[in-house]
Amino acid sequence: MSDYSSLAILLLLVGLAFIIMEVFIPSGGMITILSVLAIVASIWCAAKAWWYTDPWMWWAYIASVVLLIPCCIGGAFFLLPRTALGRKFLLEAPSREEVTPYLAEQERLRQMVGKHGTTLTLLNPGGLVLVERERMHSESDGMRLLEPDEDVVVVAVKGNRLVVRAADAESKPIEPPFVSDSEVADERPLDFDVPQS
Repeated sequence: MSDYSSLAILLLLVGLAFIIMEVFIPSGGMITILSVLAIVASIWCAAKAWWYTDPWMWWAYIASVVLLIPCCIGGAFFLLPRTALGRKFLLEAPSREEVTPYLAEQERLRQMVGKHGTTLTLLNPGGLVLVERERMHSESDGMRLLEPDEDVVVVAVKGNRLVVRAADAESKPIEPPFVSDSEVADERPLDFDVPQS
């Protein structure tokens, strides 16, 4: 086997690998350009190796190129997502069995809404609280820091954390400050005195 023939096969394999990579790696078409260049260089090397010496081998090579390119694209789109490795690449939605523990934990945390507890650490805004003799990750629902050993009440669930509020502020909902339209209209950009040069 001549140097050109082995280089033709090697470049064809590289081009096909680039085609498969293009399916999974967003590159804005750069990997496609590399794939096309590798396949064109492979065809040129095959022509140098077989065009004059063995025309049947040349046409067999061209037929394999024409057959392998759609097979690689089809395999990347249809076969690889059905494998465990492909599902990890594509971040397929988890199965019901994988989600069930998360749903059970969410339901357990939702049942704690309205319960009282004590902060174990400074909530700035995240920290630990003790609710029903269980240490839980939490965060405060406002801008106020909650000190350790402060009484809190659970007001919501956010992801896998409890959202707590100081127990003395339980009856006071947190509202954004009210700004009237006239105050907004009165706001003007500050003019700074710039020394004249």
